[in-house]
Amino acid sequence: MSLKKERRSMREELKNSWWVSAGNIERERESALISIEFDKAFRDYSKLKKEIWNLYRARAGREDLSPVAKLLLWSVCERYRWQTWSSHDAISYYCKMIGVHRTSASRGMSELLEKEVLWCVLEGERKRLRKSQAGGKKHFLLVGLGAHLREQVGRDS
Repeated sequence: MSLKKERRSMREELKNSWWVSAGNIERERESALISIEFDKAFRDYSKLKKEIWNLYRARAGREDLSPVAKLLLWSVCERYRWQTWSSHDAISYYCKMIGVHRTSASRGMSELLEKEVLWCVLEGERKRLRKSQAGGKKHFLLVGLGAHLREQVGRDS
């Protein structure tokens, strides 16, 4: 695929990604919203992936998270896509990745959502879910990624 077609495809993906915002984001550390400016700053996927793993290491050290929740966080970070600024696989896929039963994974995902490590949102609807539910295309967003990326851009300048 040519670079031009790839960029056009990415713009189509971002139309449904309401969490990618052009405006100022309040309380960026407690939010999973992403500024559109990072789309240009992190065109190199390896740079973005490096920052996602830095954020993962910071979150994985939390003692209030269960081992299953930490493994789920790992799987969300592993499957993170720069095209949508999210990870949008089914929880059953994450179960297979980390080798746990779906009920354990559901409890772990609920824990990550309750402790606001992740947000679960529906594509096309400006709606944040408090727990994962059936139906609709769900996206899992990393809370604080925007603030983390802003700090990194500030350091590089």
